Amino acid sequence: SIAGKYLFYALTASVLGSMAGMVVGFLVFPSIIWYAYQLIFSLPTFTLRFYPGMAAASVAISAAVIGLATWSACRSSLKEKSAALLLPRAPVAGKRIFLEYITPLWKRMSFSQKTTARNLFRYKKRFFMTVLGVAGCTALLLIGFGLQDSLLPIVTKQSTELSHNDLTVTLSDPAAFTVEKGLTDALERGQVENWAAVYSKSVTIYNADGESAGVSVVGAQTDSQLSRYVKYSDADMSKVISVVLTEKTALNLGVEPGDSIWVENPDGERVEMTLTGVTENYMFTRLYVSNAQLQTLLGTQDIPWNTVYAQTRCDSAADRNSMRETLLACNYVTGASFTEDATSMFDNLIVSLNSVVVLIIVCAAALAAVVLYNLISVNLGERKKELATIKVLGFYDKEVYRYIFREIDLLALMGSCVGLLLGIPLHQFIIRTVEMDQLMFIRTIAPHSYLLSVALTMLFTLAVCFVMRRHVKKISMVESMKAPE
Repeated sequence: SIAGKYLFYALTASVLGSMAGMVVGFLVFPSIIWYAYQLIFSLPTFTLRFYPGMAAASVAISAAVIGLATWSACRSSLKEKSAALLLPRAPVAGKRIFLEYITPLWKRMSFSQKTTARNLFRYKKRFFMTVLGVAGCTALLLIGFGLQDSLLPIVTKQSTELSHNDLTVTLSDPAAFTVEKGLTDALERGQVENWAAVYSKSVTIYNADGESAGVSVVGAQTDSQLSRYVKYSDADMSKVISVVLTEKTALNLGVEPGDSIWVENPDGERVEMTLTGVTENYMFTRLYVSNAQLQTLLGTQDIPWNTVYAQTRCDSAADRNSMRETLLACNYVTGASFTEDATSMFDNLIVSLNSVVVLIIVCAAALAAVVLYNLISVNLGERKKELATIKVLGFYDKEVYRYIFREIDLLALMGSCVGLLLGIPLHQFIIRTVEMDQLMFIRTIAPHSYLLSVALTMLFTLAVCFVMRRHVKKISMVESMKAPE
């Protein structure tokens, strides 16, 4: 009956907490995420909905976890005799730790440092609960900052390091180059530094197992022109670069340099080519081919050039709009886009991602606060007599704070290190899951994100410890030192 009473209290608290969580989950989180996406994409009117199945599953899981923990705690306590339960719980016996065997180091440690080192491993359950709770906080933070590192730099990296053309012009007919006062005249005058006629066409490529992927085959009039606008970052430049595939497609098809691929030409025939390189690329998928390979693929030397890559001196939006109007006025020109257009779209992505990252930081802070507050409360309750004793021995309040909270700080630091180890594979899983065929995210986390994750975790820890100082100060030396009988 006693266990049932406590189990009822725990399940009631679990249901009430789950109901509060559902309000946040069904109202707050969707609204924030939808607002973030709305800054980038044109989305329909947002309607909040309640999903009974998901709500019931979340309540059931929460109740099962809390109920199991409560039942386990009650079961172990009720096994003891009533007389033992009336007495305060005896402190856990201390044991020698590994550091004690390192004599030169142990001798140089102060009394408080030795005490802290022993107490860290004295309460093993609390040790693992604190480390795992703080690890979850750090892992959440690392995922949030890692998403920024993976998404935000891709446009800048693609446009400044991998692709060197800032203007792309699409044509409906190669006659655009030959008509009088046509595209060639418009490109030769104005703010265009250099340009090249390019063939670009969406095709399907296959690997040896018959798996396919859609890419755009790209080739220029000369190989040097193509190399001016495209950097083959991962390709072996000591070899002849004739067929280079972007990294994401190569990973999806499982092909490497030296493997054979089959490219479908406009007539529907599959032309076999040998892959000579794989290049780093983040936006869109490309198959870069030399002029000779392009002639082989199309079966003709008369290539229908349908695209122009160019470098311009257009530094302002007014210059770009003027250039665009001039080009669109030319015969057979169907489109003109600047790299800056994509960059401005991703500026909105920065704002939206920041709101998502703030949401993750709030969740991480809440997790750290709940875990640390509860564990510190239990810690103080079980060690009240110990803390009263050191107060009687003459320890000042600040010394008592350092005595108890130094352990929490060290456990939080250990948990942060574990959280970094957990956050890396979780970040990789999320990035690889949300990637699209035409887009590859940066899969590395910047060093400053690791530091920020640990720093914020420690900041949350210090904030909770500061709040708990008043509980330590309220410990009565007289009441705590009284005999229980």
